[in-house]
Amino acid sequence: MHVPAVDRVATIYGISAAGSPEAVEVEVAGGAQAITAEGLTPHWFRGATAKYTLSSIGQIREMGFRVAGYSINGDGGSLLGAAQAERHIARAKDGDVIIAHINQPTHEAGAGVVKGILDLKARGYEFVRLVDATEDGSDDTTN
Repeated sequence: MHVPAVDRVATIYGISAAGSPEAVEVEVAGGAQAITAEGLTPHWFRGATAKYTLSSIGQIREMGFRVAGYSINGDGGSLLGAAQAERHIARAKDGDVIIAHINQPTHEAGAGVVKGILDLKARGYEFVRLVDATEDGSDDTTN
């Protein structure tokens, strides 16, 4: 359903959270099943909004997944203008995880995401895939 994997009643960015541990399990398992149906094996989970409670983080880990969050919101959920998105991404430093949406081709943010990433690469930054990450970040994804 792509809802926040938060195990209590809450609204995050206007989206109702799963709301219970049982609903978090359904959300995580449903996403994993959809990925598995495409012939892939999921190892990570990133819920809608990438916000969690500490208890839902623990639950997701117990289900066998690493939990993905972010440290920089690159495009404001694809709602920023191109220049704003570019500035957000330009703030990145070593170890940051940028979340951005490349699935909204009619939104201005996309051009800023592309420019911001190319600028980081020109400054010598290298990008890694989550599958290649060797450490878990902090659990500070609960706002």
